[in-house]
Amino acid sequence: MSEDKIIEEIQRKKKLLKLDGDEILRNAGRMKFGEKSLELLRRALNVESLGAMPFSLYDAPPIIESAGEGALIYDADGREYLDMMAGFSVNNIGYHRPEVLEALIEQYKKISQYGEMLNETRIKLSELLVKITPGEPPKKVFYGVTGTDANEIAVKLVRSYTGRPYIVTHWGDYHGRSIGTSALTSSFSTWSQTYPVPPADTAVVRFPFPYCYRCPFGLNRDNCGMICTNYVDYMLRSSYYGLANPSKGLTNVAAFIIEPFQSAAGYIIPPDGYLEELYKIVKERDILFVVDEIQTGWGRTGKLWAVDHYPGVKPDITLVSKSIAGGLPYSAVVGRKEIMDSWGPGAYSTTFAGYMLGAAAALKTIEIILNENLAYQAEKKGKYFLKGLKDLEEEHPIVGDVQAKGLYMGIEFVSNNEKKPAEKETRWMASRLLQLGMLVKRSGYFGNRFALSPPLNITESQIDKAIEIFDRVFGEAEDKFDIKR
Repeated sequence: MSEDKIIEEIQRKKKLLKLDGDEILRNAGRMKFGEKSLELLRRALNVESLGAMPFSLYDAPPIIESAGEGALIYDADGREYLDMMAGFSVNNIGYHRPEVLEALIEQYKKISQYGEMLNETRIKLSELLVKITPGEPPKKVFYGVTGTDANEIAVKLVRSYTGRPYIVTHWGDYHGRSIGTSALTSSFSTWSQTYPVPPADTAVVRFPFPYCYRCPFGLNRDNCGMICTNYVDYMLRSSYYGLANPSKGLTNVAAFIIEPFQSAAGYIIPPDGYLEELYKIVKERDILFVVDEIQTGWGRTGKLWAVDHYPGVKPDITLVSKSIAGGLPYSAVVGRKEIMDSWGPGAYSTTFAGYMLGAAAALKTIEIILNENLAYQAEKKGKYFLKGLKDLEEEHPIVGDVQAKGLYMGIEFVSNNEKKPAEKETRWMASRLLQLGMLVKRSGYFGNRFALSPPLNITESQIDKAIEIFDRVFGEAEDKFDIKR
């Protein structure tokens, strides 16, 4: 391709991806935003980059100002919304918990941050993390600030420990959007923003996630013979894939870094037996098994960790973040002692890693999760919510598939009986739900899924209200887009 053609293609992509601020304001008016929200949105459009995440979620993003009890959020005009996102699965314990506020105040009176230095509060947190995370003891902790940090640390660490270059992950996994982690996050929205050189994906290999509703191999989930894991086994048995030489007992793979359930891709849950079989294949070859529990952890799936649903799976390293600190940024890499101690001092550093204020919030947040048995609450409320969603699936032809473990729920939408992805319909429904007072995250391989992750202290009456609103909007979409069974 000539230089002119390359520049033309880059400009074409940028034009198609670029947003128009005036159009966003028109959308906000059409969606009947309140007067204060409209004014704040105008101000935001003057000073905030249109590349920010809020502008990708809705035709016009709401102005979030406060939270209420359970799963309630309020905008700048005091309008109430049912919260089906929990801030991207950050606010698992709910909002404005007085215990967390008290812990923050007490820690702030002492010290909030000092480089990455050790501190008694941080050490207490480390002692707790090595006890409650999956995997065999003894374990140690390495701190970051964000989930992206945790993945960056893991990549450097496993390569340093094993002396091997390759990282293997799923197509569709989300592990961050920095230059380093973009290689592990294979979505067009991530890669299309990197010009003119693609993400640094040297020594990253991907394989299909078992997205059974739309099997990448075109098979049926009931009789596929677990082809996804067979494919991985084949990759590691053939020397011409470049990953291993079985006859000599050699491999170039440092680790599999995977999401146990795919989160940013739409809350997709693999079939029973998948994770155990993948783990077996990996460990038979002395490859490290790293699980990214950043969205699936902290009780979200009805157990403290997603891998707890599979007792035989013992990760070498677990990555945690999101709801660890009750809304403050914090992350940790927890792994086997010999791995965590295998590199030299200062091998990775970021100024706020392990900061004391976040450690205090994390200790109190984890205490709430454990003492109030929020994992059990998620399991119980998730079953109640799932029953309502399954009833809607029976009634509404636009609903193609519903999956859930605990309060980790994915809904897939279709526009016909051949399972055509309902992308434009899903976008319309997300905006309509916002109008009717519900915040949802639209996602999916084809932009046709809702990923539902309400706070774990959502009430049954709030679940009932959510089902009622979904019922209305699904019916309206079917009428608007002429979708019939």
